[in-house]
Amino acid sequence: MKENKIIWVDLQPSLYCLFKRTAQALSQQYGVKRWSFEHDPDESCDVDIIHALLKQTVEDSSEPVHLVGHGISGSVAYLYAKKYPQNVSSVSLLSVDSQSSNQWTSHYQAMRSQLPCSRFHILNHLSRLLIDTHADHVQIIIARLLAKCLDNDFVNGSIVGHTQIENLDQINIPILVINGGKDFIIDQCSYKRWQGHLKPGDCYQRISSGRHFFPFSEWNQTAKMIDSFIDMIPNKSSELASENIQDLSIIKRFS
Repeated sequence: MKENKIIWVDLQPSLYCLFKRTAQALSQQYGVKRWSFEHDPDESCDVDIIHALLKQTVEDSSEPVHLVGHGISGSVAYLYAKKYPQNVSSVSLLSVDSQSSNQWTSHYQAMRSQLPCSRFHILNHLSRLLIDTHADHVQIIIARLLAKCLDNDFVNGSIVGHTQIENLDQINIPILVINGGKDFIIDQCSYKRWQGHLKPGDCYQRISSGRHFFPFSEWNQTAKMIDSFIDMIPNKSSELASENIQDLSIIKRFS
């Protein structure tokens, strides 16, 4: 097993089953820890609160970590690395646009506010677009997971209005962006929007057959892309040691 540690940032734990196979594949090579965030539906929450909590875990690591996140989790992880780059070696973004408001939930909210359809019918329709499966029972399960996510997890805004999250621009940390070629949420123009923010050494990859939740169906290819990217990144631990930055010795475990 390689020494690098990955923290999988998970702000929508209701959907984690869609990413579990990718995380498990990575765990064959790396120490993978899932950082899951849940909050009371009546509790006020914003990105700064999430960053403060995530900071406690990252700083408890004995060495710099690689952050991985899908959708809004990836956007928030990216903004964390921009704010606190010292203990982050890289950020891998799955189904993430540089325009942070571009989430599957924002598309749902727009459809819900404009179409005379029930929530179930909209989510059932979305499930067929977001994930590549022809099994009706799987699509019904996905629709139920999406509903659970909307009710219980961190979501950007509501049908009444959106909470503004900062757009993603260039940061001083190596980044990998993986998007699906058949993703109607993160459209084909996303690459052009990302181009202005990519540094030498950054990577933009496209899984041609992938939809928005491609880590579910294309888990092997996704894990290989992340593995290859992390493999190219210089060891930041030695850089921190040379700067006499003291590391903490224990990384928290969470499921």
